Amino acid sequence: EQKRVSEDLQELNIQNELRARRLDAIAEVSQAVSQIRELKKLLPVITRQVSEKFDFYHVGIFLFSEDRRFAELIAANSEGGKRMLERGHRLEVGQVGVVGRVAKEGAPRVALDVGQDAIYFDNPDLPQTRSEMALALIAGGRVLGALDIQSTQGEAFSDADIDTLQVLADQIAISIENARLFEENNNNLQALRRAYGEQSRLGWQELVYARNQYGYRSKRDGSIVSIDEPTDSQS
Repeated sequence: EQKRVSEDLQELNIQNELRARRLDAIAEVSQAVSQIRELKKLLPVITRQVSEKFDFYHVGIFLFSEDRRFAELIAANSEGGKRMLERGHRLEVGQVGVVGRVAKEGAPRVALDVGQDAIYFDNPDLPQTRSEMALALIAGGRVLGALDIQSTQGEAFSDADIDTLQVLADQIAISIENARLFEENNNNLQALRRAYGEQSRLGWQELVYARNQYGYRSKRDGSIVSIDEPTDSQS
């Protein structure tokens, strides 16, 4: 009995230490991506940072297509993931794989043994995967997509990992939403500048046209008047 209690305490300490390390890693990832505003630059940095800090085989970010029918792979760190990106890899929401299910339900899903999990989608680009976790990316109560994490170890994820890594997914979702808002505001600002520039150009054209039509001249006192006004000799 005492031996079992000692083993349980040792296992608990190991889990607490692992959780603490992962929380530290989450903070480091958040710090690394906090200053990046462009979405195309942000997402590859996130997948690389998460893979390096947590020692994951593959990390992918899926975002919804415009019609929200598909979860489209937008960024990935692994070589297999990069091949998938080149092919425009996407999964039908609610139909295919762990990611497809998470994108529909908004709840985490873990496949501890991808060979036995009924909804796991066998991917030849990631042959070393033994376990997988997908977490919903949620910002403002709205599901944006999913964070896909794959490991070469079987049963690599525990319930505690789900809670800890969901914190990471939430941070990533906030970063994505902030980058989108920044780009949207920047695009709106550029559109306003273009509209203002066009309006100014048209205004100057109208002024030049008016001057060509009516003309201006200088009076003896140095003032500028329309040619329609009487001359000094006439006044």
